[in-house]
Amino acid sequence: MSPSESKLAEIPSNRRRGTRVTPRTCLWPLAGSLVVTFGLSIGLTFRSNHHCFAGTCGEWLFPLQARLHVVVWYAWLSISVTFLAVRAFHPEMQNVLSRPLWSPKLPVLGKHISAGGALMLCWVISLYGVVVGIWWIRLRDYFVDRGLADGIDRGGQRLAAVALTGHVCDITMGMALLPISRHSALASFFKIAVSTTLTNHMLTAYTLFILVIVHGLLYASWVPVFKSLSSTLRTVIPVLNPTYLYHETWPGNRTSLGRWRASLIFTGITAAVIMSAIFITTLPAVRRKHFNLFYFTHLLAIVMVIIICLHASTMFYCTAPGLAMWTLDWGMRLYELRRMLNGEITTIGNGWYCVSVTLPRSRLTGCSCRSPLAHFYIHHAGSSIRELHPFTTVTHLASKNAATPARDDDFMIQFLFRKQGNPDATPLENPPNRYLRLVSRLFRGKRQRIQSTQWTQRLAGLVDQQQRHSPNADSIPRLNSITATNQQFPRVAVSLRLEGPYFSPADPSRYEKVICFVAGTGISGALAIATAFTERHRSTTALLALEKQQLIEPPPAGSGSLPWRRCILVWSVKATEEVPLPFINASTTEGLELKTYPTGPGRDRVDMRQTLAEIQSQDPSGRTWVYISGPKAFITAGEGACKAVGGVDIFAASWEI
Repeated sequence: MSPSESKLAEIPSNRRRGTRVTPRTCLWPLAGSLVVTFGLSIGLTFRSNHHCFAGTCGEWLFPLQARLHVVVWYAWLSISVTFLAVRAFHPEMQNVLSRPLWSPKLPVLGKHISAGGALMLCWVISLYGVVVGIWWIRLRDYFVDRGLADGIDRGGQRLAAVALTGHVCDITMGMALLPISRHSALASFFKIAVSTTLTNHMLTAYTLFILVIVHGLLYASWVPVFKSLSSTLRTVIPVLNPTYLYHETWPGNRTSLGRWRASLIFTGITAAVIMSAIFITTLPAVRRKHFNLFYFTHLLAIVMVIIICLHASTMFYCTAPGLAMWTLDWGMRLYELRRMLNGEITTIGNGWYCVSVTLPRSRLTGCSCRSPLAHFYIHHAGSSIRELHPFTTVTHLASKNAATPARDDDFMIQFLFRKQGNPDATPLENPPNRYLRLVSRLFRGKRQRIQSTQWTQRLAGLVDQQQRHSPNADSIPRLNSITATNQQFPRVAVSLRLEGPYFSPADPSRYEKVICFVAGTGISGALAIATAFTERHRSTTALLALEKQQLIEPPPAGSGSLPWRRCILVWSVKATEEVPLPFINASTTEGLELKTYPTGPGRDRVDMRQTLAEIQSQDPSGRTWVYISGPKAFITAGEGACKAVGGVDIFAASWEI
């Protein structure tokens, strides 16, 4: 513990709020959902087959294997959740598991494989191995012996392979349904990066699609064997559901139960068609150009899950925990989004805007996160009913919360964004008639379509409209401080809904030097870091003053790490988009520096490698942490510069997989 941290512990509790990774206390609800779904699943395996909801109920023919299947899946899932929970509260463990095993990236994914990724791969393979061990011998004996008993000596092992791949699909579907959205509350609790959850979901979903294809091809390869049988032998095994005998399913059994069992092939084909459509729209060439098609096709997964659970009962038992986690995840998110918050949008010039909104202090109750990096999801009904957009706040929540009087239930936080395109451009006017609007959208140019539907474009249009109607719009001064108030400055009151905060697993206060390489609106996170540095410098200075006056005792020598003494912001921004930032004043805080690099025609881009090397050569002592935020190419270049110079820890704020 550093000297400042040891004395901060003596500050009253109402000034030490807001320092935990996430305010969500979802571990116990998560554990409860696993217990409930396990009890439901294992209980359903004991019901009568006449009450089966699916075309095939493995627990009727194979009760021991079906129950072992359920127990193994939930045990695997519970161990995984426990491991992730332990990892979430041990930063050292996170650092070890996040280290890449070797420098080259995987050829197709273009990503490094970390120790945690390799461990997870082995853990999944072990689950597959256990499931195969549970089912294969029993399925092979059942299908082979049943065929031989009726004079059929072919196709038994192939049917066993069809059934086995179906059970492997069960658990793979269960893994694919775990909450992985960009604003997953559970992922935030477990401190799992967005890119990690999306990559894991992508790999799991592609594996599931391959298994489904293999499952279908194995069945298709058995059909010629069935057709080669005599008409008498065909009445032994039904082609629509070969799990049962002919007299147990339609057309041999014309009861409602027999007809329901015959639905197996139709539910399987329907689910495979939906899954194929989802797979096609996930391809980069389709997803990047037609995101709405990708998004709405993904919603068909809800229908697919229902259909696939009607295909085989074990599919429901394996997807139940994922569905419960989705319900829990959405419940927490909707609970926060239920409240409308008052705010305002202000232009700070050159196409840049600031969103200020009152945040309830209850959002940080019981919070103990060290990271200054926090993002929210903002919903503005006037811009879009269904869209939620992530924004990193420029406000350091912990220090803002501590500085707010205890009697206040809310405090103000800010977000920064920039309108795309020409900041002085007038928004496109839509024709009043809805049919004319549709025609205009269809025949509008691609660039116009993008700009007119841009969420931030519509949000910025609120203040732009008022600015155009303002008589002093051409002589509006710019703010020099975020605390400044100027009524001439154009601002519009808005009502917003916020989901969050979600904290990033980063603690720059553990380092002596922090360097932020940011481009464009990536400056938001760096401003929060600078605010945290300013507040830490202020509190440390106050404590040292108290020590000099002998009002408090100095900490023992060697009792803590060296203080965070430098914070350097390197901002790369287009010269046409540069604006004086109203959130930072480097001249008033010792050790805080802001270096702006305007780019554009005739200007060189910031050389991050050279800049980092110069800083390290001028100040080689102490540990260094580098924060990188901006477009994907900028982040990649920054990571390369850090690795080339060496001797630094890196945190890249990326939303892409």
